[in-house]
Amino acid sequence: MGSGIDPIGTMHLCEGRNAMRSTGAPLIALLAVLAAATCVPQDAVGAPTLDEMGRLYEVSTHHARVTFPSSDEAGYGSALAWGTSYAMLTLNLLFEVTGDTAYLEKQFDLAEQAFRKRDIDLAAATGNQAKYTDYQRNRVMSAWGTGSYSQGQYTCWAVHAGMVCFPVAETVRLVRAGGEKTTAYSQRAGALVPLIEEAMTEFDSEWRDGPEPGQGYYLFPNGSILPLNQQNAPGRALFVLAELTGKQEYRDKADKLAAFMKSKLTHVADGDYYLWAYSPGSPTGAPGRGEDVSHAAINAHFMYLAWSYGSTFDDTEMARLTRTFTDALYLGNGQFSGTVGGNTPNDNYTPQLPRWCALARFDPRVEQYLLEYVGAHPKDSPGTLGATTGAMAYGYLMRARMLRE
Repeated sequence: MGSGIDPIGTMHLCEGRNAMRSTGAPLIALLAVLAAATCVPQDAVGAPTLDEMGRLYEVSTHHARVTFPSSDEAGYGSALAWGTSYAMLTLNLLFEVTGDTAYLEKQFDLAEQAFRKRDIDLAAATGNQAKYTDYQRNRVMSAWGTGSYSQGQYTCWAVHAGMVCFPVAETVRLVRAGGEKTTAYSQRAGALVPLIEEAMTEFDSEWRDGPEPGQGYYLFPNGSILPLNQQNAPGRALFVLAELTGKQEYRDKADKLAAFMKSKLTHVADGDYYLWAYSPGSPTGAPGRGEDVSHAAINAHFMYLAWSYGSTFDDTEMARLTRTFTDALYLGNGQFSGTVGGNTPNDNYTPQLPRWCALARFDPRVEQYLLEYVGAHPKDSPGTLGATTGAMAYGYLMRARMLRE
């Protein structure tokens, strides 16, 4: 199963430990300054500069090329979680680093369509309750189902709800923090919050506290534990939802997921970085290694987000997590391992490396190595970044540059 300068004052308040506020320089001037003051050297693999990467992936018009999935043939869950959610995350980032509300407008278009395409909405619109009834839970849910991962049997996945709800919740946060520039979007943003809550609370009966005090995790309906990334996709949404609503129950779950994730990290003393596995196997399963870098990106970003909210992870642990990217995953010459703890590139997974790039906040080598990867994987070659992940990388790296200053 498959942020930088803040021209309008929307940077996450928890990242304000060292963050610098901006009064809003035009984007062209901003790019000129950054191009003249590149933070990291480029090596012999022919890496582009960040400014060149922005042009390569046409970030200035990215919003115009984003579309909503056209069919629910197998349910919207998969397409929204593993496609549209990345586009929504990218639109948030590009809005943050440019202040251009065209990205925000497109984001609302996607978000509002997504929340009109929940199973409960589709069943009502078509009159076909049976088609959208979750086979495991025996009800139609206020989330997004699919038969793609369950031998054609229709069901909802907590990970899909988390992947969709997190960037939408972030959009609401950006609007609330945006002042006069985003006031026009306040009503639309407010209308999304109860819908996000409905989707996330659909999985409350599958929550368990433990196995240690202060920890928690999600189960599948059959009682087996979710893989780590499938726990932490909802966890990201819960952190932001707690901020938006002030409801402690959301924050408690997010904190407990962060503590559970921390307990499943393998600390490699020689190198001082973390590794982890795809799944612990059971709540008390030992820490491991070997998750692919695509699914692992969800876990890495969840840990980063926990840190930004002052939960569970401290600065030392963020430095270790960043070294997972720079010292454990990076193999040199623009190549990365396809797994956490491996030493073999895999072009099926490494195009998802931009989803790790929030960690550039802590070390400019994240930017350097990602740009080296872009240089070693030209467009239309195996392992190249897609239009969305390329624009996402630009957004994360531009955002991180200004956060480091």
